[in-house]
Amino acid sequence: MDIPALHTLTNGIIIGICLSISFGLVCFKQMAHAINPKYRRACHFFIAASLIIAAGHLAELLVDGFGVYRSLDLFSILVLVLASSQALMFTFMLILLFDSRYVTFANVMKHAAPSLVFILLYVVSCCIEADVCVYSLAEWRACVVHNLPLAVRTLFGVTYTVQLFVYVRLFFRKKHRYITHLKELTGECISKLELRWTMRAFLYALSIGIGAWVLLVCPGPIPEFSFSFLIVVFYPAFAWLYTNYHYTYEMLRRFIVEQDGKLSQPPLEADMGDLICYLQSGDSNHLFEELEAYLQKEQPYLDYNFKRDDLIKALGTNERNLSAAVGRATGLTLQNYLLRLRIRHAMDLLLLPDYANHTIEDIAGASGFKAMRTFNRNFRELVKMTPTEFRQQKSVL
Repeated sequence: MDIPALHTLTNGIIIGICLSISFGLVCFKQMAHAINPKYRRACHFFIAASLIIAAGHLAELLVDGFGVYRSLDLFSILVLVLASSQALMFTFMLILLFDSRYVTFANVMKHAAPSLVFILLYVVSCCIEADVCVYSLAEWRACVVHNLPLAVRTLFGVTYTVQLFVYVRLFFRKKHRYITHLKELTGECISKLELRWTMRAFLYALSIGIGAWVLLVCPGPIPEFSFSFLIVVFYPAFAWLYTNYHYTYEMLRRFIVEQDGKLSQPPLEADMGDLICYLQSGDSNHLFEELEAYLQKEQPYLDYNFKRDDLIKALGTNERNLSAAVGRATGLTLQNYLLRLRIRHAMDLLLLPDYANHTIEDIAGASGFKAMRTFNRNFRELVKMTPTEFRQQKSVL
């Protein structure tokens, strides 16, 4: 079989594999009804990534033509964009299993910022000067100083290399902290909670990153087909491993409820680390009593600049133990617990005669809300009516 035919066959296999994975995950009822919303959202991102990979390879076949092969050059911008986005997504998907609090929009954008900057610089540089294709180090040395788009691609490749080391360090640090939480526990379920399979999943993802790096600096049919083979193997393996979390997570939730029927159900947003704190927190009732006493006396949540870190420092604990204490006592996350205190305070103010002439915006600010939109949305969700409707209804009564 010649190289163009092999190229078409490889792309076809990748398209079929990625579409099958996307279809399989969509039809997988257990994952669709997974309890943890962040995990379910991560699975949706994985489905989207599979579809994007399939669409990209299909577009390549349609643009180049079936039975046609065009080799990539050094520091291919397409490979760089694909590799950097995949490295970011899979690293954060795995970190989500250990520390969902770290997986925020701000942190994702912080790690994605270098790639976004280089993509923008590349587009601008191509408007100034036409890009050149280089297929050897000799050509690269001759052109990199004189061609701006190639220089941007090169710097992008160096940055991507650094990012790979950053992601490795980040993953191992988060996993180590998670394992540290487990050391205080004893029982038969500990081996399942260690999530050992995540190490294999990360190594699979890292192999994709390394394969992309090899393809960047050594373009050609063999590296490209090898990289395509890695994708074909990686996506089904990662999907299979990632579904393990669903079963382990729900097993631990059931175990917590069965331990003591008096405990509230853990919040839906609780990650595995939070659930482990449920099993560790022998003094959680005492901590929650301290929390209630502090909040009742100081009412720090009425200041919209108040942060959870301030509360954690004041009580001399950490966020996981505090979240577990709140969850065990109320079945709420710490954030939702504080939100309810603010809404309850706003409801009290709306009923006070002294505040009858105050606007809704004044009451929102006095209750710790900086934005009226946030106040109205949360008030309606919890009270099932708007603040104005609540005030009018109570005034009639």
